[in-house]
Amino acid sequence: MKQIIRAVVISIGLTAVGFWGATNVGNRSSLQAARATLTAPTLLSQLTSKLDLPLLAKATAAFVQSDRYRTESEIGVKASSGGTDVTSLAKVTTLVQAPNQFRAEIAFPSDSGKEVKSIVISDGKRVWMYRPDLKQYAVTSFAKFDDLDDYYWIGMSSYWYSAVTPDVRKLLASGTLADPQVLKELGMTDTSTSPLKGRSQTFNGRSLYSYEFTDKEGFTISALVEPTTAELKQIRLTGKSEGFNIDIAERILSRTANPAIAASTFKFTPPSGAKLVESVAIGPL
Repeated sequence: MKQIIRAVVISIGLTAVGFWGATNVGNRSSLQAARATLTAPTLLSQLTSKLDLPLLAKATAAFVQSDRYRTESEIGVKASSGGTDVTSLAKVTTLVQAPNQFRAEIAFPSDSGKEVKSIVISDGKRVWMYRPDLKQYAVTSFAKFDDLDDYYWIGMSSYWYSAVTPDVRKLLASGTLADPQVLKELGMTDTSTSPLKGRSQTFNGRSLYSYEFTDKEGFTISALVEPTTAELKQIRLTGKSEGFNIDIAERILSRTANPAIAASTFKFTPPSGAKLVESVAIGPL
């Protein structure tokens, strides 16, 4: 049961407060709009507080049906402390194959119009982080990758999916969370005491469903699901770390199952002139 609980938290994230904005962060106007939305998040109207467990089972099963995905996301990160607010945005394309393999190409736009790019590749055991602008790359183990301060730039949905073990993925894909006995053992049948909360919400006239889970360290993990298709639309992580209030939101633009993957996709060959360093930042935050 512990594996299933972990997979529930990992595979869907679990709640969402709303979209943070900008459908295209590749230009100056939308970049400013996204920053404004992160500064003042849009509040959604609550329709009901009843936890929708059938939708949770359907969304979880849909999330892990394939052993590989191509995901396009927009990621916004805000860190604030005192009167200081720092916001950063990225457009991310990630290919992921279970277990533990991924390739993320990340573009960070700026007001000047010049992008900073990063490439992050995992072969299942090692993870390479390459910054073309610096001509530098670093290597770490997959087990230690999420210890890095900025691992989330590859997309939380893709990273969490890659970390689900094949046996648990198979269980979830078969609809395990629709089993009343499993839900009972997870402590989710009594919605008054369940650590997982849910509610229906509207956004721009669109009905969506939000799940929310707060871990023992005080971080709130959120997922926003489209009820009709059971598609995951957003993951959000909020909490406090080292004196900063952190807000990380990944808005999923598209997620395609069974993409074509070349043999070289999850391999990294240092480009000519690239220097191996102890560490390299994936993004500006």
